[in-house]
Amino acid sequence: MTRAILAFLLIALPAIAQDVYVPPVPIGIKGEGKTRTPKGPIPFPAADEPWIRVRSARFDIISSASEEKTLEIARDLETLASALAAPAVSQQPSTIFVFGRRRESQPYFDLLIGREKTTVTGVYVRHEGGGTMFIDAARARVERTALHELIHDLLRQRGVAPPLWLEEGLAEYFSNARVRGDEVIAGDSIPEHVALLRRMEPRPIEAMLAVRAESAEATSPLFYAQSWAAVNWLMQLDASRIDAFMLEDNVETALKKHYGKTLDDLRKALRKHTSNPLRLQSPSPTSAATAKPLDRPTLLFELGRFLSHVSGAGEESLRHYREALQLDPKHARALAALGQFDDAIAADPQNAEVQLTYAESLMKDAIGPFAGVFEVTPADTEAFRKARVLAERALALGAEEGRARGAIGTTYLIERDVAPAIAHLERARELAPARMDFALHLYDLYLRLGERAKADALFAAAFEHARDKQTLFAARNLLLRFETDRASALAKAGKLDEAAAIVRGLAAATADPLGRRELEQQAAQLAATAVVNRHIEMYNQAVTMVNAGRRRDAIQLLDELLRVATDAQVIRDAQRLRGEVRTR
Repeated sequence: MTRAILAFLLIALPAIAQDVYVPPVPIGIKGEGKTRTPKGPIPFPAADEPWIRVRSARFDIISSASEEKTLEIARDLETLASALAAPAVSQQPSTIFVFGRRRESQPYFDLLIGREKTTVTGVYVRHEGGGTMFIDAARARVERTALHELIHDLLRQRGVAPPLWLEEGLAEYFSNARVRGDEVIAGDSIPEHVALLRRMEPRPIEAMLAVRAESAEATSPLFYAQSWAAVNWLMQLDASRIDAFMLEDNVETALKKHYGKTLDDLRKALRKHTSNPLRLQSPSPTSAATAKPLDRPTLLFELGRFLSHVSGAGEESLRHYREALQLDPKHARALAALGQFDDAIAADPQNAEVQLTYAESLMKDAIGPFAGVFEVTPADTEAFRKARVLAERALALGAEEGRARGAIGTTYLIERDVAPAIAHLERARELAPARMDFALHLYDLYLRLGERAKADALFAAAFEHARDKQTLFAARNLLLRFETDRASALAKAGKLDEAAAIVRGLAAATADPLGRRELEQQAAQLAATAVVNRHIEMYNQAVTMVNAGRRRDAIQLLDELLRVATDAQVIRDAQRLRGEVRTR
């Protein structure tokens, strides 16, 4: 069983005279298969360049742009997120790197896109640590880039996986929004897209719907223009239906069900580009964010931490950590990132992040993208219990609650009594719904405790429509293992019919033909053995009747047995006993 990554790849866009975006990039999940190795050392930001940090409810913005521009980005993002009913406070805030100088952002865009001198102006990255945006603030219309990437982040936080055309169409639709105080006005026409759609022959609607992130078309300007036009039409029809629409698997069915429209209607809509502004109101005033200077060691640490998520950029990550320690030998988080946990705690005993990072490291692959394949062994007991102490201390020190509680709950995988883990993992699931490792562990423990109704509800909510289909596979394997163990226990207890029913249910839910056939055979064998056992029980009852002098009842029971028996040995024994009874 493997826990795979989000299957998004990307191809660089050609240079065009408009903002350049790419599909969300899923990187940094070890084992992804696609590596992104820098061609050379990534230059550190200029030593004399000032950086600031702006923390808001949902975002952690690290910026070398002006304070005014950075705060404006923060306000716009928070206002749109609030207007779109995103949670008031994100338990897994996204990191946003805003580069005031193109030469400093270029190496990161080149690394992520896989092409030198790429012209992209923004990119959103999904990884097991959450989400990270890179924004080129040296270009004009930086706000549009930020709002576009925000939509990708909000979908990640909700765990929603719409088709690529719908996701990019939504990102483009809201990228052009105007933020005025606590009001957002979306739905304005995008001149570049309108001009392109008028100038070029549209691709067939079926082709647009079929585009995947790994497709060459996924980064074409025409795909973005058509996707915007399609979403613009849907939003004008009824913006309130878009949430339900994006959860459907079949576009044709979804159009009919939610909008009363057909694919032909959508095809025609791509040639019409009317503007019908959508006004949204932030439910509460956006709290004012403040900017603080960011010291250079912490900047290098944060860049290194991002690079640690990139498969193939591990050495660059370490180089950034080492440079941070050259400037500040007691930088606790950089020490922890290099595995020097005792030194990190000594440098800053009250640092919750250090305590939590240490705890997660002790649990190895139980935390992160390989949680679906991790199996505890007796050798893990001491490390997991130490991790629990560290994670509890981190929580008390103010660590991110969802992450800390998820770590605490995970430590109980080594215990016989797993009940104390449930409250922690349920809270972690509530606060960090995108963390599939916590969801898988909670599902596992529900099954262990016999909480099948809760397990089924969690399966439907977290796994059935998961963006990562390998997560669904991992959850199904947990259920398979649990049900197989239950069937074995029932079989050992002689409850073969119940065991057979479980195995038949597993067979019916198995998509693989070979695996389904094997399970069906096992179910048939269990059922057949159960029948034979019932016939043996009938034979034994007949023997008891004979010994009690009830020969007529015994003959009647043996005759009934001989009519239904299929096992040769049972038939021979029943015939012999019947003959002996008649001769007495």
